Amino acid sequence: MTNYTFKRRLFLFCSVESSFRFLGMILIWFLLCWPGSAAAEEIDLSQALEKFYQNNYDILISRFEIDKSQADLVGAKLRPNPTFSVNYTGLDLQTPPVANDNTQLTFRLDQLFELGGKRGHRTNQAQETLEASKLGHKDTIRTLLTGFYTFFFNLKLDSLNVELSQDELKRYDRSLTVAEKRFNAGHMSLVDYTKIKIGRIDLENNLTTTETQLKNDQEQFRFLIGSPKIVTPIVPVNENLPVYGEDLLIPRALENRYDLLALQKQLKAAEFGQALAKAGRIPDLTVGAEYETFGAGSSPGIGLGISIPIPFFNRNQGDILRKKAEYQQLELQIQKLKKQIEVDIRQALNNFSQSLRVLEAYKGRKSEMTDLLERSEKAFALGGVTVLDWLDTQKTYRDFMNKFNQALVQSNLNERLIKIYTGELK
Repeated sequence: MTNYTFKRRLFLFCSVESSFRFLGMILIWFLLCWPGSAAAEEIDLSQALEKFYQNNYDILISRFEIDKSQADLVGAKLRPNPTFSVNYTGLDLQTPPVANDNTQLTFRLDQLFELGGKRGHRTNQAQETLEASKLGHKDTIRTLLTGFYTFFFNLKLDSLNVELSQDELKRYDRSLTVAEKRFNAGHMSLVDYTKIKIGRIDLENNLTTTETQLKNDQEQFRFLIGSPKIVTPIVPVNENLPVYGEDLLIPRALENRYDLLALQKQLKAAEFGQALAKAGRIPDLTVGAEYETFGAGSSPGIGLGISIPIPFFNRNQGDILRKKAEYQQLELQIQKLKKQIEVDIRQALNNFSQSLRVLEAYKGRKSEMTDLLERSEKAFALGGVTVLDWLDTQKTYRDFMNKFNQALVQSNLNERLIKIYTGELK
């Protein structure tokens, strides 16, 4: 191999290597600058609700019930189609067949006319059913909002728990540094120092658990609102919540609850259904016209005909009784739902009142627990408390704050659920 060939190959190798290095640097820069797919996007309540209304699968599926009712309304307005028939009879069976004096060719057109206002009753029934479907769709949204707000506030609770776990770990590390200095100075036994180091494992595991719970709830909430990326809701929580009374909430719910309004529309549709069934006792009229040719000479002729069924045996008794039963059934369902709405409001108020009492109990001791923790950490740094007492104070504070956060979020969630039970869609 000549010296020129060797240098040429060496030059090509170095060029290729430089190219790969350059591409690798570009790839690394691209990966570092490109936003991660798991990066959470902060959204407020109005933005989350907008995504929920637009993308939630259950809402989108329920919306097709309106389209189906609209199609039923279009079909109810249509008139019966005419019937066209052709008959050719009386040929002599020869080869080929030959017309004779008995041969007849008939072209006939028949039209059914509905009497008794059937089309009008059917249209009114379909119209009321369409309105009931629209209200039913809104009630589906109202029902789904319970799950929406539950996840929404659970994410806030997860965030508070993660923040608490992170703060605990930071405080613990500061105390662990103090314990190390005391151990090295001979002012702490190896047993106590080992207990403190092992105690950090529980805090690490608690932080891992809370972070995992937050990620899982974020994934579920992302699916619920149809978001392409993970979102972190900005959830305002209020420690001072208003007081509600059932004397105002129950009338408001009876006026605004979409499930009740939908049932009332169904009752109106059932009323038109009864009218339609009673109109079925009136027979419909069929009018026909025909063009005929007779005999071998195909002499033309015109004919008219009318047909009407005689309501001798069947006067639509079965359908009338069925529609009457459906109407009475809906009346009872409305009575039941009104009672159920009252129960829903009272139960929601009971849950809200209970969560408020729990929150107030923890609010009254929060500053006391914070002061106890600070005193315990200072005393531990000075050697004024034992390791077991310090660890017990840490655990007590952690349990207290977990329950405080849960009471705070639960009371805000229950306050929101009260509005949902009254028919609010916000």
